[in-house]
Amino acid sequence: MNMKKITTHIYIVAIFFAVAFVIGSFFDYQINSALFHNNDTFGLVMSSIGTIPGYGILSFMGGGLLFFGLKKEFPHVVWKITSFVLAAVLFGSAIFFSGREFFGINGFYNAINPIFGYLIILPVEAGIAILGYVIAKKSDNDKLWIVYFVIAVAFLIALVAGVTLFKSIFHRPRFRAIMTSGISGLDYHAWYSPCTNYKDFIAAGVNKDNFKSFPSGHAGTASAFMMFMIFLPYINSGYKKYQIPLFYGGFIWLVLIAFSRMYVGAHFLSDVSMGALLPIACFYIGKVVIDKTDYFTKKKERVEETKE
Repeated sequence: MNMKKITTHIYIVAIFFAVAFVIGSFFDYQINSALFHNNDTFGLVMSSIGTIPGYGILSFMGGGLLFFGLKKEFPHVVWKITSFVLAAVLFGSAIFFSGREFFGINGFYNAINPIFGYLIILPVEAGIAILGYVIAKKSDNDKLWIVYFVIAVAFLIALVAGVTLFKSIFHRPRFRAIMTSGISGLDYHAWYSPCTNYKDFIAAGVNKDNFKSFPSGHAGTASAFMMFMIFLPYINSGYKKYQIPLFYGGFIWLVLIAFSRMYVGAHFLSDVSMGALLPIACFYIGKVVIDKTDYFTKKKERVEETKE
């Protein structure tokens, strides 16, 4: 397979969001002022379901790990137990992180018990896990578990070490908080200007989630979903023909999520752009690691095709 082709598309998308980040750095406030529609139904729906595909990656890999645990080629009980435990952890994490958004502060935030959000998401993530099981079973890569390891590391670095860490450093106020809180002194901050007195506003009654604007976690999970598509040929060489169309399908989903988050005032353009760029960088590095390492592939000729 010619992996240079997909690399070109990754660069195009990365440049798109890099330019958007620069534009947002100068015009964030003006753009959000023009777009803002507080509690708009479209924005709330997209906020509620926006993380499902991204966290679905965890369910997908959980289904694959379940397959590994059931394989006769892995008879040792320690490996089986480890596979089952990791599968359960990944599946449970996907339900928790995507389900909490449904009736949480970023979605349909009201008196409905949040537990119903998890119940709604459960069958969706279960379906993704089953898909992961089936695809792992049909994989022609005998080192598939290492590919999953690279994907998991890229996911964790991008969303946990990246998005979560940045949020805890910058404490940027969300645009909707600035516009609707009615608290004197809560005003706009550029992403490079941390809100150092955010604890004073929390004490005055502003929800602490309103200081997690930069970068966007929703855009991050959507970007991770998009970048996951570049690994399809590593899971099964027969999926190469779907790689680019699905990659751009993920890009369209990412743009919709990014726009919806700006539309309801949850994020600024620079927030969603940085949220998109972190997974692009991390997953791309993971792809380079696989391309440069013969151990990740089943046959020598597949390695040579990958390097073309």
